[in-house]
Order: sequence, then C-alpha cells, then structure tokens
Amino acid sequence: MSGKNSPLSGDQKRPEDSSTDESFLRCVLEVWRVALPLMVSAGTFSLVLFADRTLLLWYDGESMSASMAGGNFFWVFVCLPVGIASMTGAIVSQYVGANEHKNIGRFLWQSVWLSLLTTPAFVGIAFVARTLFETTGQPDHLLELEATYLRLLMIGAVGLVLESALSGFFSGTERTRVIMWVSLASGVVNLLLDVILVFGAGPIPPLGIAGAAIGSVIAFWTKAVCYGVLLLKPKYESLYRIRSGFGVDLKLGKKLLFFGFPTGLMYLTESGGFTVMVLRIGSIGDVPLRATTMAINFNMVAFIPLVGVSIAASVLVGRHLLESGPHRAAKSVYAGLLIGCAYSMIWLIAYLAIPDVMMSLYQWSENTEESIAAINIAKTLLSFVAVYVLLDSVQLILAGALRGAGDTWFVLVSGLLAGTLTLLVGFTLEPQDSLEAQGSLEAPLQALTWWWWMLTLWIWLLATFMTARFLQGRWKRMRMV
Repeated sequence: MSGKNSPLSGDQKRPEDSSTDESFLRCVLEVWRVALPLMVSAGTFSLVLFADRTLLLWYDGESMSASMAGGNFFWVFVCLPVGIASMTGAIVSQYVGANEHKNIGRFLWQSVWLSLLTTPAFVGIAFVARTLFETTGQPDHLLELEATYLRLLMIGAVGLVLESALSGFFSGTERTRVIMWVSLASGVVNLLLDVILVFGAGPIPPLGIAGAAIGSVIAFWTKAVCYGVLLLKPKYESLYRIRSGFGVDLKLGKKLLFFGFPTGLMYLTESGGFTVMVLRIGSIGDVPLRATTMAINFNMVAFIPLVGVSIAASVLVGRHLLESGPHRAAKSVYAGLLIGCAYSMIWLIAYLAIPDVMMSLYQWSENTEESIAAINIAKTLLSFVAVYVLLDSVQLILAGALRGAGDTWFVLVSGLLAGTLTLLVGFTLEPQDSLEAQGSLEAPLQALTWWWWMLTLWIWLLATFMTARFLQGRWKRMRMV
C-alpha cells in the first residue's frame, strides 16, 4: 500500500495497455467529460470569491485588503485537512479501476471521521485570530477587519473539509455533474447572501466584511449537507455500501493519511509561502496589497477552473493505471494538458490585450485616491500573470496526475524545495533601496515588483519539477489499492 511496489504493481499483475490504439481524440473527449463539470464547479467558486472581494472594495477598500490577508490565513489553517480529504477522489478512482466498488463506502467514512476530528483545532484558531495577525506586523487599521474575517470563516472550516471529503466520492466515481450542480447552488446562495449582508437590506444592517464571511460559511455547510443527502440514495448503498460501510477502519484511515498527508502538507507549503509573500507586501503598504489583491483575483478566475482539469487527470490516471495500464493513463494526462493550456492561452491573451477592461470592473463612482492608484498598479501586475499562466496550468495538471498514481510524496518534496528556494532568494536578495526609502513613492513599487518576480519564479520551479518527474515515469509503477 506504500504506492511504490504494491502487489498490483508487479509485471505479472499489471494490466496490459489494452487501449493503446484508442485515439487521442477519444482521450480528450473523456477528460473533457469529466473535467468540464469540475471546471464549472471550480469556476463558480472563483467567480464567487471575485465577486466577494469586489463587493468589499465597493463597500470599503480596506475591507478588500483585509479579506485577502484573512482569507490566506484561513486557507493556511484548513489546507492540510482539506488536502488529506481531497485524496479521497484519487483513491476511490483506483478502487473503481480495480473493480473493488464494495470497499468505497467504508473508505469514505474514514475521510468523514478525519473531517470531524478537525473541529477542536479550528475552534482554537478562532479564539486567537487577532493575536495571529498582530504577530505578522499588519497595519493597525486592518487588524480588526482581518481578525473578524478569519474568526467567522473558521465556523465554516469543518464544513469545507467535510465537503471536500464527500465530493471525492463523486469525482472518484466520475459523477462530476453532481459536483457541478451542488457548487452552482451553493454559489448562488453565497452571492445572494454577500449582497444582502455586506450592504444590508431591509431590517438587516450592513455588515461589511463580517457579512462576506457569514455568506461563505453558510455556502460551505450548504455543500456538505447536499453531498450528505445525495449519498444516502439507495443506488449508492447497493453498489458502494455507503450506509453499511459506517464505522472506523484504522487500516483504511492509515491509507488515507499516508497518501493524503503529503498532499495536505503540499497545500500548506504553497499557501504558507504565498501568505508570507502577501504579508510582506501588506507590510509595504495598503495600496500595494490592494493592487495585489485585484491582480490575484483575476489570476484566480483563470487558475481555479484548472483545478477541475487537475482533478480529472488525477481520477482518470487512478482508474486507468489499474484498468487499462500506464500508457492509457499517460494519454489522459496529455489530453488534460491540451485542454488546460488552451484555456490558459485565452487568459494570457486577455491579460496582455485588455487589462484596462478587466480593471474597469473595480472602478466605482466613489473610488478613493488609494483605490485608483491600486487599480493602475494592478494593470501592470497582470503582465506577471501572463508570464506564468501557462506554466501554472502545466504544474497543476501534472501534480494532479502524479497524485492520482500515488506519487504524493514527490509532489510534497518538490513543493517544499520550490517554496524554500523562492523565499530564500526573495528575502536574501530583496533590493535594499526599497527597504531604506520607505517614504518615497518608488520604494513600495520596487518591493512589490520584486515579490511578483518571486511568485513567477516559484511557479516556474514547480512546473520544471513536475514535468521532470512525469517524464521520468516512476509514477507508472505506483498503486494505492
């Protein structure tokens, strides 16, 4: 079960590549069938997040800046259990490929128990939210806003982990349309609540950043409840033993932790490193942080739907490794790369051709001088996004493929190496002029540009490591069931 040399990985039991003659077009269509609903689902999340922060800008520019820092902190705390739970889909797909459907229900319950065990930790984080931001040197006028946002989001943290676990069943069994419809429903709920709670309506007073957090929390739990209700359908019990699989199974729990822990730790490494960069930019000033938030919002609109392609690559690699063999699994990865790069190319052109149109969405009749300055800076930051957007799709899809095979520890080590190198270079070689001339206009821009170059370097390194590992081919001999 180590993912290296399980019984199924021996030559005598490894499935032959029965589908080597299958056309590449059919592979692309298969990936598209699985990935499209996941892209819509992830795209819904990115659009809701984009709208959330845009509404906060219209309400109060400082609230949008605080939501960026607070949201990053939230993800740092939840990404480890979310990463572990997210491996549910890849492992379920291997059960499907091995024709061991009856084991899926029992395995799914172990992911549920893991999700619920996170409750005490999340409660503790909520209580010390303000202290956490005080230790990072954030501006005083943002502290309470950031702490409020994080404190409220932690109420939905368990729901986020739980829905990540439960959705793994639907992605692993390639029922991705279910994920799409649940995500669309929760997205509509989130958007409606954002408008009502941020600005107020009728007897409800304007709650600003607190309202945005409350809307997100309700959306998290809406998804978890929807998945739970759907899983109780009799058809899932007869095929996968969802209800009869209820119970604790330490062996299956250890399997989830073995393959899921490095995935979660990779998420933690990436989010932690990114948060360090954001906090460093925030210490430069509110305008650079606000500009970064604007640019990252458009980056996320392009990036997050690619998570759907990454998940599709993961579950198809997992299934085909056991069902058809590594050659067919590799064709699914190449098909995913084609879809991902084509999608990213559209955004690359947009970042270079219409940055003014994009940033016009942030313009409001009551924009402050600081917001106008941030919008102008953000236009230039989009050129950085254009530089790395294609490689970002490559590293994301290849990382998903490697996880689908069970090569999660390499993904972790490469992520740690890339993040560590980037931060070492960033802090060691940061231009001293930008640190010594804090009062000038150019200083914050110099520091901001430097850290955006570091973000670009980070993504280049990740893409290089993932590509090298995929081409090396060791993942083809790995199994998780």
